Amino acid sequence: MSKLRRPSASRTWLGLSLLFSLACSREVRRFPLAPPLWSDADERPLAEQPGDYYSGIRADAVDKFLLYPLSNIARIPRDGEALNVNALDEVPNSSWFQNRVGVFDYTPAQIARAECGDTPELDPANGKWLVVNAKPDGANPGFFIEAPDGHRYLLKFDGKSQPLRASTADVVGSKLYWALGYHSVCNEVVYFQPDNLVMEKGAITKTALGEKRPMTQDDIATVLAQGFRLEDGRVRASASRFVPGKPLGPFKYEDTRADDPNDVVPHEDRRELRAAHLPAAWINHIDAREQNTFDVVIEERKRKFIRHYKIDWGDSLGIGFNPDRLARRFGYSYAIDFEQMGQDLVSFGLLKRPWHDPHRSKVKIFGYYGVDGFVPSEWRGVYSIPAFSRRTPNDVSWMTRIMSRITDEHIRAIVARAKLPDERQSLYLERVLIGRRDKFFEEYFSKYVPLSGFRMARRTPGETKQSLCFEDLGIQHGVSKAFETYYQLRFRGGLELERELGWVQFMPDAKHPTWACVVLPLGDVRPAQLAGDRAYDDDPLRYGVMDLWVHQKPTVLPMGQVRLHFYDLGESRGYRLVGIERPREIRVPMDY
Repeated sequence: MSKLRRPSASRTWLGLSLLFSLACSREVRRFPLAPPLWSDADERPLAEQPGDYYSGIRADAVDKFLLYPLSNIARIPRDGEALNVNALDEVPNSSWFQNRVGVFDYTPAQIARAECGDTPELDPANGKWLVVNAKPDGANPGFFIEAPDGHRYLLKFDGKSQPLRASTADVVGSKLYWALGYHSVCNEVVYFQPDNLVMEKGAITKTALGEKRPMTQDDIATVLAQGFRLEDGRVRASASRFVPGKPLGPFKYEDTRADDPNDVVPHEDRRELRAAHLPAAWINHIDAREQNTFDVVIEERKRKFIRHYKIDWGDSLGIGFNPDRLARRFGYSYAIDFEQMGQDLVSFGLLKRPWHDPHRSKVKIFGYYGVDGFVPSEWRGVYSIPAFSRRTPNDVSWMTRIMSRITDEHIRAIVARAKLPDERQSLYLERVLIGRRDKFFEEYFSKYVPLSGFRMARRTPGETKQSLCFEDLGIQHGVSKAFETYYQLRFRGGLELERELGWVQFMPDAKHPTWACVVLPLGDVRPAQLAGDRAYDDDPLRYGVMDLWVHQKPTVLPMGQVRLHFYDLGESRGYRLVGIERPREIRVPMDY
């Protein structure tokens, strides 16, 4: 707030009346003159210890296939935007999400280490591993071990049907999700000789029925038999480091936790959970359900709060490889897909489906995981996830912008951490991950506005003129062409933002087509002049709105629109960008 004199009582009343009228208007939204929120205060201390939550696989399947859809029949349909975004249409840091590659520059090496950070790797050369528990039965046999440095890990093995895939998927999934902003676990691939395992005295194991009994050397041998071995006898496993804190079980993709006072946004209305559909589709994580999430009570700075993790990507990267059509459907159809059943019934089964192609097999260890036929918006897991179903174009656009910051070099560094024994396997996986990522750009950067990185800039310190600069991700990723793209910008001000203060239309510069800058003001009058020299910084007359329409082709109507909100603080202090909107419905003026 500036130190100018207070307005008169009549002017104060005028301002209050104006704000009331603007609040009632459907056409105008005003943002406060304040920095955007980049940190959500959802780590307030817990008064009581939250309860554990167990999510049964069968019960959850019945709920998602039958009970949840039936309960929605009686509800009023909702199609609103996410509730946890800031004024710049971004997601603040929280116990759910941390801005990483979407905001900051990370090297391939940093992305490859991800949650593991600078801590030492699990290395058999550093000493024996103490087996404290074992799970010899079930689909994913493994050990719980303690390393010489005190860290505990879950060792999991690939099995014989698709050796190398599950351990690779755990590593690739954990690092990609971490880079995108989710809280994930430290997953690495390790090779070790069987004699590096030492059974702890009194170690126990559980049978397939959940009964506990003393562990024996036969249990260790049974688990090791499921592992992939190199010629020198070393066994391959994925090592998942325990996260600190007290585990509570998974979180839901709907509603909130009643015993967590910080959990106030319904999970289906959290943007990071809605947009998690995209990374799941990227790696074909068909099992992206609540059982593969994890809530933990964390203690930091003498206070306890819940942090929410994504875990277990073992069912990614092409699970299943068999001559029947079940595995071929993964990623294209729910396990029980009533919509597709109805379509097949009406069409007498004549509709061509991606899984009908008998030549889809690629590399056995990665099943049917590939690029051909992949359409990001149509991807489906085992069953519908409530938060995924609520995603909007703005949620999808947000995550696609973040994914665009994952470079080919990042992907290669991640795949290298999977330590695949054959270079051809690594090259194949790199090509598929890069190809599927580019599919998101092809679909979403041509469907939604691909502009990002809005910022105000001055060419030299002390210069009065400012420029609004932004990045065109469509041009950067080859979805649109610079010589066909053009932008039109119109700036409005006045008490009801009814006065046009200037407009400009231009094409990207041939020398640097991916970045564009336009000098402000667009016309001869700026909002600060309308407000006058004695106006407060947040005076309504200092407010201005710029509509930016994007044409990716030489068409009459634009493909999308962005609305930018400013306060004009005068020539010396310049324009302050305070809000960004991406309207779903494109609105153009009559004289457009």
